[in-house]
Amino acid sequence: MSGERAPPNGRLAVQPVTLEDYRALARESVPLDIFDYVDGGAGDEVTVRANRRDFDELLLLPLCLRDVSSPALAVTLFGQEMQFPVGYSPTALHQLVHVDGEFATARAAAALRIPMIVSVMSSIPLEEVVTRSDNNTLWLQLYFFKDRELTKHLVRRAEQVGCKAIVISLGCPVPGRRDRNLRNEFRLPQTVSAANFRRTERTDFNSPIHSLEGAELDSSATWQDLLWLCDFTVLPVVVKGLMNPRDVEPTLKCGASAIMVSNHGGRQLDTTASTIRVLPEFSAAIAGRIPLFVDSGFRRGTDVLKAIILGADCVFLGRPVMWALAAAGEQGVSAMTTLLHNELHVAMQLTGCASIAELRAQGQSLLRQSRPSSVHDD
Repeated sequence: MSGERAPPNGRLAVQPVTLEDYRALARESVPLDIFDYVDGGAGDEVTVRANRRDFDELLLLPLCLRDVSSPALAVTLFGQEMQFPVGYSPTALHQLVHVDGEFATARAAAALRIPMIVSVMSSIPLEEVVTRSDNNTLWLQLYFFKDRELTKHLVRRAEQVGCKAIVISLGCPVPGRRDRNLRNEFRLPQTVSAANFRRTERTDFNSPIHSLEGAELDSSATWQDLLWLCDFTVLPVVVKGLMNPRDVEPTLKCGASAIMVSNHGGRQLDTTASTIRVLPEFSAAIAGRIPLFVDSGFRRGTDVLKAIILGADCVFLGRPVMWALAAAGEQGVSAMTTLLHNELHVAMQLTGCASIAELRAQGQSLLRQSRPSSVHDD
């Protein structure tokens, strides 16, 4: 797939067969510095690699002779039924990779009936993303900014335009150090910026957030700030970015409606553990009191299946959305997500589970932890 380009009409000449195929197409479709901005992680990218490697160390133990003729994949999140337990994580500046930007991504999510978390760093204003995509399953992601009035204003905009949840990203009081951006001296093109902010003349090659007025992250934020947010908004608050189970109880005490285990795709603190490795501890700590979500490194239907077995209620995708958008716009995002849906459908059948509920009920008896063997049996 590495030499295949998306034709001008946005449709792929050859249909990718894996999510990684979309990565190869994205590399061919956008300039190197933009591809590295999307694809890269922090430091030596140890966490980026761990997010993938650790899935391979979870081996499945399928069950036989179950009726799996029609697996039921639908889930309900915040009162809305979703087609299957996958959504889109917040990723910034979609117009970096495709002119339709967040419009295309939101339209694909609406057609597929899955949740999309719109980044506060969207390249299109929030109101336009919602109204022009006709998507009623959008959630807004934001940070604790030093400008608390700006934070309040963004929350009220989300409420007024019909977003279904607020997703607050923790675990990033400052931007991680991203070596690829620094080597490339990455800066936003003049035609693209975060539309919810005013652009300034400041340049920080590490992170474009520093070129935006009012977008300075508040590194002094504490649990009191999360308590304030949960009290301030009428919307459910999803806390994204937890990686240590010790943070579960304080999060619950603040009134959060859901937790998303996330190392931000390995883009913040390098050598952080993979999310799939710590997910069981979060499931045990939460004990079903609120929904549990997870992102970072998901590329296969079997990855989603393993996360559900380990307690996740929904899995969210980051980089694959941007790859598919770069490759073929809305059609690419839709096709990529459908591919993952089909992989999960088959994985459930081959595992011997006819529903998400049954998959959870079987629990970790379906999994075994093991180092990959050097011997392969076809």
